[in-house]
Amino acid sequence: MERRESVLVVEDEAILRMLVAQFLRNEGYEVFEAEDGGEGIRRFQEDGPFDLLLVDLNLPVCSGVEVCRQVKRRSPEQKVMICSAAIVPENEAALVSIGVVHFLTKPYHPENLLAHIREELDRPLSSTSGLTRLSPSQVP
Repeated sequence: MERRESVLVVEDEAILRMLVAQFLRNEGYEVFEAEDGGEGIRRFQEDGPFDLLLVDLNLPVCSGVEVCRQVKRRSPEQKVMICSAAIVPENEAALVSIGVVHFLTKPYHPENLLAHIREELDRPLSSTSGLTRLSPSQVP
């Protein structure tokens, strides 16, 4: 039996989290969900590492940046993609400094999300050069 790629979706907006999770399950991914930063860290500690983490930045309990710091401290090679409407330069700089280089700005089309997930999963582990970013104006 072929192993399904695992994704942890850390998103506080319940409807968006549910829609993204169901969409990814329909695409064949094994999806885990967390509704806030604290739960995201706990899920990673209990069930991780994952093939990919999708992390919002504006989260209750602790921020997406802090989720990424905790995850990267524990597992530096963990692949993380930020999916957020609030990608400000300070957060971006902090994330890039710990090896998080893939950013997708909300709102996004589900097909663009899939393309970005595939790009991140296919990226070699040691490749952290160059930001990948999609803004709403680039969404078809």
